[in-house]
Amino acid sequence: MDTKPLEIEAESYIKSELIKYGFNVTKPDFDTEGTDLLLVDTVKTKFTHILRIQCKGRTINNNGSNISIPSNYVDDNFIVFLYLRLENYESKLYIFFFEDIEGWKKTNGNYIFNFTKKSIEKDYLKDKEFKLTHSYSLKEILRNSKIKKYTSVFIDSIFLNKAIKRTIERYQDIYPEKTFEAPRLEDAIKYILSYYDNFKTTDKTINVLYVYNPVVLQQTETIENTPSKFFIEKSTSCNLRIEKTDEFVNFEILEYLKRTVNSENIILVADDILYEATLNELKDKGVEVTLIQFKSYDGRQMYTNHYWGDIILPLGRSLGLRAHEL
Repeated sequence: MDTKPLEIEAESYIKSELIKYGFNVTKPDFDTEGTDLLLVDTVKTKFTHILRIQCKGRTINNNGSNISIPSNYVDDNFIVFLYLRLENYESKLYIFFFEDIEGWKKTNGNYIFNFTKKSIEKDYLKDKEFKLTHSYSLKEILRNSKIKKYTSVFIDSIFLNKAIKRTIERYQDIYPEKTFEAPRLEDAIKYILSYYDNFKTTDKTINVLYVYNPVVLQQTETIENTPSKFFIEKSTSCNLRIEKTDEFVNFEILEYLKRTVNSENIILVADDILYEATLNELKDKGVEVTLIQFKSYDGRQMYTNHYWGDIILPLGRSLGLRAHEL
């Protein structure tokens, strides 16, 4: 049976209920640790409290049903909502906090909650049916949640590959005895972050989104199109997400960029005039973005008041050049 329509119905209903009670709700830019929705305490600041929401949609028959949550998803900032579709277009919504989930049966690394038609009428589930008092508890948990620091990197593949070609051409003229090949995406990212990630804390997550359109790009010169996780430093891991689109790459990235107002550090690897209006709007709201683009004499297309860095420098290092050779 196709459960996708029920999943969409559940998520939409849960989002509408949360908005009704005054929560700021958004979709995560990166699908990590079972997060379907994010509750954000303050949308106009880059330092904010966040809760991760997993949405479950179920029907129930005579045999009952269950939900299963990987135990490594579960912490103080993780909330589970269960949307139960009943007969005659009726439905119920339940909320489970950290301490509730910890009380479920644990099997093979998963927390499992079983329920039947009879059990939904019992006191335990009646107490978990989402209502105003639960929204107060949810707001208290949100206010007391730990602020997590992370860097979000958005890479326009069209620009990056253009910049790689230009970097190779430049250094082939300078060092005609050397042979340069297009670097791996991971190496390019490592050096971009090494040069331009200004937040040097170890308690941080780095999420990188690389968006490409195969028709426009013709071929991707730097990567195999598979997501990966790698380490920038020994203690700092980087989650790389590769996203294919049939639309314009910059349109896709703009949609993500507009939602990413609560990142500790936003880095945009791009150089296209189509980004300017959105970047200026973010600047007016107090959201800072670090732009990685061309210098003026290399043909820069995008001009804003955000801080910026030269793309040629990290790409030169990713080609194998040493710092003094740039």
